[in-house]
Amino acid sequence: MLKQNKELFCFGIDAVLLANYAANFVQKEHKVMDLGCGNGIIPVLLSAKCAAGQIDGVELNKESAMLAKENIALNRLQHRLNIFCGDLRDYAEPWQKTRYDVVVSNPPYIKCTDGKINNKVSLAAAKHELTCTLADVLLCAQRLLKAGGSFIMIHRTQRLAEIIEKMKQNHIEPKELLLVYPKAGKKSNLFLIRGIKGAKEWINVLPPLFIYDEQGQYTDEFKAFCRQNNES
Repeated sequence: MLKQNKELFCFGIDAVLLANYAANFVQKEHKVMDLGCGNGIIPVLLSAKCAAGQIDGVELNKESAMLAKENIALNRLQHRLNIFCGDLRDYAEPWQKTRYDVVVSNPPYIKCTDGKINNKVSLAAAKHELTCTLADVLLCAQRLLKAGGSFIMIHRTQRLAEIIEKMKQNHIEPKELLLVYPKAGKKSNLFLIRGIKGAKEWINVLPPLFIYDEQGQYTDEFKAFCRQNNES
């Protein structure tokens, strides 16, 4: 169960993709951090998909952070999940002292110079890089990760080259890439990427993932992707 507020940013298929993909790399003893957790969807989904002992999330928007805490309580996950209301750019935040095995993020996709910015501040900040940029997210991830830890992100495919470059600048080596397509015959619009802090150069490109078939229904491969790692 998950409560949402239409006045705030509501999750979409991106969060589902990220949680299901990230679950492949989370082990029982791992500590996980979600940068920009919104209403808590990714920590809640991850808790159902993997046995991580600690899953944290940080969210700048106070209303969203409060909603995330409500969702954790609603699902009785207070023993495993923690939400911090704070700024990932502020290294004085207490949670910044923790070192994580896995850091995940579904960050704002759009640069401030591109596209029309929503008049609603909370919605605008979720889509445009108003309160944190891609560089901010990667720098924070690099600081939080243990050596050999995994950074896992979903983003728009048109920014793939830039993201790989910035990951390398932050000593997070891209190791696995999954291109996501709306349907066969369409261009990839999203991708999932996993990088490892301090790893050597070498990347594995997975077979593509198609979300919808010709009838507009979820493909069997997408259904299988979402069924993997179910713990509950």
